Amino acid sequence: MTEPQDEELKALWTAIDDLWRRIQHHPFLTGLQDGTLDEAKFRYFLAQDYRYLEDFSRALLHLAAKAPDALALRTIWRHVGTVFEVEEALHADLTSALGGDAESLRRAPRGDATEHYVDFLLRHTAHGDYAAGVISVLPCYWIYREVGLALAARGSSPRAAYRAWIETYAGEVYGEAVRELKALAGDALRAAPARQEELSAIFRQGVRHELMFWQQAYDHGDEEVQV
Repeated sequence: MTEPQDEELKALWTAIDDLWRRIQHHPFLTGLQDGTLDEAKFRYFLAQDYRYLEDFSRALLHLAAKAPDALALRTIWRHVGTVFEVEEALHADLTSALGGDAESLRRAPRGDATEHYVDFLLRHTAHGDYAAGVISVLPCYWIYREVGLALAARGSSPRAAYRAWIETYAGEVYGEAVRELKALAGDALRAAPARQEELSAIFRQGVRHELMFWQQAYDHGDEEVQV
């Protein structure tokens, strides 16, 4: 954890320390940084992440509908637009740069880990309350930020596409979005002191989905995406 946190958020992070160690040393991510990751695995990851982001946007819309105040509503609503304008565009640009067809991203079949992750998000944001929902989306923000910062600290990737991915999530624009979402999550945790164990379990499950998502790409990235 590279940036200062309040006590509630520190407790969440402490509870996933073992998972974070596994993520930091996952071969998909270390291969991004040192340039050794098979390009097919990265293209597979981009396609899966693109499909994931479609329902991540829907999860944010469900969360916005349950926002407790105008500030939370405006923040989450703005983040819905960011998913489309920044992250999905990044995936399309990187796919094109690697010689792929950016239009094929939306037709890529979802892998099992992708399906399980979006089911988890929609279950908590659509059918849970605001606190459960905001904690369920927090791992996607926070883990990607920490991964970007950790990989950038090791030095620039020798491959331009991998370097662009790392720099996006290590960059200040993404960092500000993460700080905003973490502030909302911290408020939700403080408003529900009796639910810390429950919400910590949701956060941990989300982090496990992040780990499985990268493992899916590393295991199956050599398969051609059918379009």
